[in-house]
Amino acid sequence: MPRTTRRLPHALLRAAAVFALSAGVTVPVVIHAPAAHADWTSVTGTTEDDGRYTVTLPASALWVKVSVLSSAAADATVLASTEELTPSGSWLSTKNPVVLPEGTVLGDYPVRVDYRLPGETTKRWTGGTYGHKPHIGVGKLSFDRASTSWDNRRAVLSGTTTLWNPSTGERTTAPAGTKVQVTLPIANDARSWTVTAVVAAGADGTFSLPVTPNGYIQNATAMVVEAGSALDPDQAVLVPHLGVDASLRYRISTNVDRIRVMAGTDVRVTGRVERLTPAGWKPFAGIPVVASGTEPSSSHNTVPNVLGTIKSAENGTFSFPARVQYGTRAVYTTLQPSPYFAERSYDMNDIVVPQQFSYNPYRITLDAYGKVTATGDLSTGFCDPKPEPVVLQYSRDGGRTWGTLRSGVTDAYCQYNLSAWGYSDARYRVHHPLTDRFVAKTGTALRLARYETRFSAFTISPTRPVVNGKTTVSGTVQRKVGGVWKVYPGAKLTLLFKPKGDTQWYWVTKSITTNTSGRFSYRATAYQDGSWAVILQPPAGYFYSETKAIYIDAR
Repeated sequence: MPRTTRRLPHALLRAAAVFALSAGVTVPVVIHAPAAHADWTSVTGTTEDDGRYTVTLPASALWVKVSVLSSAAADATVLASTEELTPSGSWLSTKNPVVLPEGTVLGDYPVRVDYRLPGETTKRWTGGTYGHKPHIGVGKLSFDRASTSWDNRRAVLSGTTTLWNPSTGERTTAPAGTKVQVTLPIANDARSWTVTAVVAAGADGTFSLPVTPNGYIQNATAMVVEAGSALDPDQAVLVPHLGVDASLRYRISTNVDRIRVMAGTDVRVTGRVERLTPAGWKPFAGIPVVASGTEPSSSHNTVPNVLGTIKSAENGTFSFPARVQYGTRAVYTTLQPSPYFAERSYDMNDIVVPQQFSYNPYRITLDAYGKVTATGDLSTGFCDPKPEPVVLQYSRDGGRTWGTLRSGVTDAYCQYNLSAWGYSDARYRVHHPLTDRFVAKTGTALRLARYETRFSAFTISPTRPVVNGKTTVSGTVQRKVGGVWKVYPGAKLTLLFKPKGDTQWYWVTKSITTNTSGRFSYRATAYQDGSWAVILQPPAGYFYSETKAIYIDAR
């Protein structure tokens, strides 16, 4: 049955009595202390492993008597009694083991406790039982080594079992097959866990348990289990501490086969790992080598963000693929954590993994004068200190082949602005070549087209009008459709005039429109000598065009 362990220095409690003379008769008188608490009502009792009996009465008790009875009958005889109790933890225990008369049958016997506490009357408690049974338990325990190490990770716990007969006081070994449960709390710098095992004692009452803890063992216990009702199991005993020899030192050196690695692909890690021995640095063979995308820490009981792993060869070398991801900035190569390592060593190789990005915004335009302009943003925040290259490309064969129209770079905010003279009908796109910062990426191809236009005829008549006289401006406008020049009806035109000696053009009218034959005619006033020209007001989808300037000398 379970018991509470209480191990404090013993101080004998003796009931205080004063003998007073009254009418020539000697009478024992118990000293009454002032009441300090309510009546004590919670009393229990326990048979200890060594045969003593413990009751839950305070050490301040004035008098206590423990009696073991032959039965629960009212006239049962007292087999043993004592008034000598000592403090045991918070309670009181008999000073010596309770000894029942020779020949008493083994079993459980009722217990009667008479007691008196300060400020209370004498009371009796009869709810206890004294276990007059053989006590079975665990004796001496020891490990075959004080600590485990990398080279000696296995330890053997050895122990003995005991059987104590309360009738004779003899202590022998427990029977063969006695089951002992060993509970081992194991811990290292990163985590803790508990292992429980049950072993059977041999014919000589001894047992052994091999363990490979990979950590230190402290506050472990061993106790007999499944003892049966005829035996009284002792309390669990402490298992000796088993330490960890964390003195192994190693060093590791690595290389990678390339610096720029695409996400989702492998970089090959090669290297060598060595351990320090009394003879110096030697190859560390058969040890798991791990590549990680995260810098190792002593707080990690496993390697996080594993990219790849392999065991080292006999000569300590290794070579294996490590798969990188977008967040990988370096490859850290180390060993699988162990409590036997004095420190966490690793080697680092910097790599670059080009990141994804998006074109946002993304805009390409073709204006009426034939200039293509691409503007946008790589949408990644900053391109500082090194700008990113961007290329404006074109295709005139439906996207089968592409050429470069203009090359440039982004600004510090990853924005770009590329302009170049384009074509009347072509596809355009922006391309970012592969760099250490970003992946190669091509924007959406956009088809941009406008109709080409031209003035096929332009005349002014008369060529020498009088000042403030009338002159007729006329001509024909065409547009190219399907590669063929055709008349352009409904074209809106502007008539311009630049006086002699002036550098500025002035519009005369903006209301000229071609007829169904693409022709136009307008009578203008010749105010003075100067140059005349007509320009097209290009609507959406048309290129701009203009006539050559004609100089008129007004008379």
